[in-house]
Amino acid sequence: MWHIRVYAGLMRRAAGTGLLTVVLLFISLHAALADDQGVTGYDGKNPFACTLQQVGQGTNFPEPNADPFCVEYDKRHQNIDKLGVVDFLSKEPARFAAASPKCFYFQRDHWRGYVSESQPSTQTYAWDGSYFFDKARGIGGAYVENFSFAGETGDPTQLPGFPDQYKPYFSKGRGGVQKSGDVTVDPNCVKKFQRHDPRAGGGPGGAGVSHGCRVPGGRVGHGIGGIRLGARRSGVRHALGAPTVESLRFVSYCMTGGGRLAAGFGKAGASGRALLVMTNSTPFDARGIHVGSKVADAKKRFPYTRALTRRGIRLLVKGRHGYTLLFGIAHGRVRFVAISKPGLPLARVAKLIRAAPR
Repeated sequence: MWHIRVYAGLMRRAAGTGLLTVVLLFISLHAALADDQGVTGYDGKNPFACTLQQVGQGTNFPEPNADPFCVEYDKRHQNIDKLGVVDFLSKEPARFAAASPKCFYFQRDHWRGYVSESQPSTQTYAWDGSYFFDKARGIGGAYVENFSFAGETGDPTQLPGFPDQYKPYFSKGRGGVQKSGDVTVDPNCVKKFQRHDPRAGGGPGGAGVSHGCRVPGGRVGHGIGGIRLGARRSGVRHALGAPTVESLRFVSYCMTGGGRLAAGFGKAGASGRALLVMTNSTPFDARGIHVGSKVADAKKRFPYTRALTRRGIRLLVKGRHGYTLLFGIAHGRVRFVAISKPGLPLARVAKLIRAAPR
């Protein structure tokens, strides 16, 4: 698996080289594949129908047995003064170990390096990347965007030794390639592919998601879109299927026509119960008030609402029988509708809202 070898090489060199050299190695090794046979452009999109597991800076995967295995990491705290780089490198072996046995793998991550993270001007490098491999078809790909040094957009094609044949696929801080023939084909993965195409959704073990998003619509009350307050995570997954994005405390489903439906749970694991359900999809409404409605209309429809700001989020809050109704507001319009467990402190509600998958 060429992308695993690239990361392993990166780690071996990290101990004895400067951070700038590490970044150069990362980009050049991802771009400079063994040869140009079977190489085409790659735009960084996930080629599989799968739940994107968000684990932040850690390695605690909500669905570790999923295959396709799709994960998103936050690697934006690679600082020197607080040893963030050391912490980052210490977790990479576990990430490699989680990926290596999979047949179908997609990763998205976000890199930021600093001398001191408390001083943004000391940022040394930054990029956002996407990588995948498919052992059934023997292909893999890598993509990078927002590539910069010291806050200045960098051009990967200007790196020393960058192959001329790949330059058409990279420019202005972004680009990507995919290549066939460099990922070893695994017969067991071929069999799994023949039983179920991982690009089609509904994969084995609950790994896949339906092709396309859920159809939105319905009244907001003790639940939204089939997710009720107090529901267990396992029950939500059983009723709605595998989510589009999942983290230890959240599930999120995309909606046709745009927007999402998300639920936040009180604890990680299948037994966690929903404390918050929220949506920014227009077809859901609370007594006719929906995303895009005027704040003035919401206040008329729900008199005695409280307008509060918590953790930078502006809310209209209305206590109801058995739940708390919340409208996120900005510039005179409703931006999202949510319900929370009654009595849940608004500071925690706002924290959950801010942490919800986008």
